Amino acid sequence: YRRRLMLCGFFPPLFLGVGKTTLIQKVTQALKSSGVPIDGFYTQEVRQGGRRTGFDVVTLSGNRGPLSRVSPSSDSPASGREYRVGQYVVDLVSFEQLVLPMLKNVS
Repeated sequence: YRRRLMLCGFFPPLFLGVGKTTLIQKVTQALKSSGVPIDGFYTQEVRQGGRRTGFDVVTLSGNRGPLSRVSPSSDSPASGREYRVGQYVVDLVSFEQLVLPMLKNVS
């Protein structure tokens, strides 16, 4: 019997900075220390100089990689195939390398 949990922050102005990532980290730590097998991922904000510059994807096993970064210029032509969400360029290769293997194991 497997349980799944998804925690999302819809409507960013209402749920900005309320502790979603901290909650996931604490629950993960408690479950692991109790011997409960757990797998999954969360995203974590990346900041430089007080500004949000992107997000990393972090697996519950401790691997981390870039998920998205602010594009230097949203007007610059895309070099190759580029995936965007607003001002962010998504690192699809990094996401797929970290997350797809664990999703393939979900039954």
